[in-house]
Amino acid sequence: MLYFQLTIVLLAFAANSLLCRWALDVHQFDPALFSLIRLASGAVILSILLRRFAPPGSKVNIMPWRERRFWKLGAALAIYALGFSWAYLRLDTGIGAFILFATIQIVMQFAAFWLGDRLSALQWVGIIISFTGLGWLLLPGAAASDLFSAGLMFIAALGWSWFVMLGKQSQQPLQDVQQAFMAASAITLVLFPVLLQEWLHWHWMPWLLALLSGVVASGLGYFLWYRILPKLGLSKAAQFQLLVPVIALLMGMFFLGETLGQQALAAMALIITGVALSTFFRRATAP
Repeated sequence: MLYFQLTIVLLAFAANSLLCRWALDVHQFDPALFSLIRLASGAVILSILLRRFAPPGSKVNIMPWRERRFWKLGAALAIYALGFSWAYLRLDTGIGAFILFATIQIVMQFAAFWLGDRLSALQWVGIIISFTGLGWLLLPGAAASDLFSAGLMFIAALGWSWFVMLGKQSQQPLQDVQQAFMAASAITLVLFPVLLQEWLHWHWMPWLLALLSGVVASGLGYFLWYRILPKLGLSKAAQFQLLVPVIALLMGMFFLGETLGQQALAAMALIITGVALSTFFRRATAP
């Protein structure tokens, strides 16, 4: 059941990447507007779920904004969502994805090591192989990067890493993620007058893409992610996230008509092999 849920989560993460690129690149949708719709719609669906499916007798915090964790969750999610959307305006997709996932991998593996999670030699080999595959998949042929946009993606990766680490000890994942989206929506709304560039998006498609990103890929996907994080641990969570670019490229091939060459397929095979070595062989090789 854990790996079935993990598969759903990874599909949701990849769908988020696809929906964001579709709205921002194809339809030239405003990143501030996309982020606000994404976060606010996620907050709405999670609030409905929290009200409907809260366990009997559970205590739902009706004034969460008084707690520091509420704003930590919101800040982490807002940093990721806003940085991610803005970075892709001027950043090559391959470079952006590499910065995002490489940074997440390094930060989370360091955090896991700091918390006492010691990896075996085979696991380190797996991490190196998947990391090599990530670079081979995303970097060849990428356009020169805009340093400011690259910095934004780096900051977005730090925000996501913070969000994941906050979820590692989550006891109430639905409430935590609902609060994260509420707080992130509030932060984005405050910044909205400064960040908004253009309201005039009359085509219905990018609005629908933003709603799908918020309700399904983000809201429901992040809730499920918080449910399984305590069972995965930071090291495994970091490694499994390297599969997201692989899934996103496959989705791009099916939904956006993108093509994959032999090098991309070989690189994807490297990533999958590395993730398998560093996760599924843990018990057999751990000292």
